[in-house]
Amino acid sequence: MQEIVPGIFVESAYPPYNLGLIVTDHGSIVIDIPPRPSHAWAWQQQVEEVAGKPRYAVLTDASLERQIAASLWDVPLIAGEAMLRALMAYDERMWREMLQGYIAQHPEEADEVLRIKPHLPTLTLDKHFLLHYRTPPLEFESVAGGAPGSLWVTIPEHGLFFAGDTIIVDEPALLERTPDSKGWLNTLSALARRTTIRHIVPGRGKAPIQHSDIETQREFMRVMRRTARTLAGTDNFRLIQCAQDLGQAFYNAQGQKAVKRIKAGLEHLVVEIQQTKAESGEERENSE
Repeated sequence: MQEIVPGIFVESAYPPYNLGLIVTDHGSIVIDIPPRPSHAWAWQQQVEEVAGKPRYAVLTDASLERQIAASLWDVPLIAGEAMLRALMAYDERMWREMLQGYIAQHPEEADEVLRIKPHLPTLTLDKHFLLHYRTPPLEFESVAGGAPGSLWVTIPEHGLFFAGDTIIVDEPALLERTPDSKGWLNTLSALARRTTIRHIVPGRGKAPIQHSDIETQREFMRVMRRTARTLAGTDNFRLIQCAQDLGQAFYNAQGQKAVKRIKAGLEHLVVEIQQTKAESGEERENSE
């Protein structure tokens, strides 16, 4: 665990995630929990050795992996409202089916994963709130990002914030699961104008990074959306070639791993853009 500023730690030993620990006089705040049970419990032991039992754990989005992570620790949770809605929507069958999908990726954890039950957040937000555990207080902010329920945690006195998967600079952004790619890009544009932010802890990859490092991600997402708009007007026969070209242009060192994620992102964006066009057409018809 690396102490990046006094009382603020980052742990990257549970790939692919960057996890955080904020130590305060009123109890510690954990940023994210890895979804593999063995990793989650090892991370909890690390936290307790440094700061005792955490007061809260924060989930930086409501993706499936973090829905699982939410259920692995018996501590109060802070999350976006989308996390609460997602967990409340499960019945027993749906929950088990979701877990089975995750087990397919990590079969060695099957016995432990199948034991867990949904754990609802204690505090949720859809805009922002302040937690007065430090002076100045910690700032929690709901944003349009890489997954439903994306949120940031800012430590103002250090110009530092934990961004979750809304910020990824050294691998392709997870565009295949964003509910609103335009909103996400607008979030990055607003961040670029925040001169008070100097350092960022992304949800995965190198951490921390500098504020200026987000420009590569902004450009990548702009190009991805332009490419998807072009593909949405065709039969998509060029999608694989476009993914190869973008992988070479932006993430050549990652080879086919990056291409695979870019292809998934383009497929998602094409559908998103086609749906937006269809909805706009319906609105025009209804107004006539």
